[in-house]
Amino acid sequence: MIAVALVITAGGAGAQTSTAAPACSTLLTAEELTKAIGEKMSDMGAKTRGPGETECPWMLRGGSTGFKTVAVQFYDLAAIKASPTTPTPDAFFETLVSAAEGTAAGKRQMLPGIGQKAAFVPTDPQVLAVVQRADGVARIVGNNLTKAQMTAVARAVATP
Repeated sequence: MIAVALVITAGGAGAQTSTAAPACSTLLTAEELTKAIGEKMSDMGAKTRGPGETECPWMLRGGSTGFKTVAVQFYDLAAIKASPTTPTPDAFFETLVSAAEGTAAGKRQMLPGIGQKAAFVPTDPQVLAVVQRADGVARIVGNNLTKAQMTAVARAVATP
């Protein structure tokens, strides 16, 4: 299962330049992230990683509890359908969550009322949330964030 997740994410490893705003940047604004985290983070530059796959990283140095990061990867329905092993949103969601469980001691905790479905997986030192939306699946990785903060970020990403 871990290898499948690596294939999915490694497939878009080369950044591409596009004139359109990466999809992830429309899912989470700076204001929404500040509200969710409680501190303003620096936008590290959204990018398109491959067809239908975008990434938006954020960072905070020296915040109230030290260094923090948030990275949102968004896979649209076309990218998911193109996946050779997980061509449906349900299967794609399950693969991302299972891969995190397989590499961490923590098990998924479903987050009811967020998107079509959402899960939180505690890992150390990072935390992960996966949100399935009608238009794709978002994978959110946070460093030095609480479950409450990640849940707030997931809720913001899930809201159209």
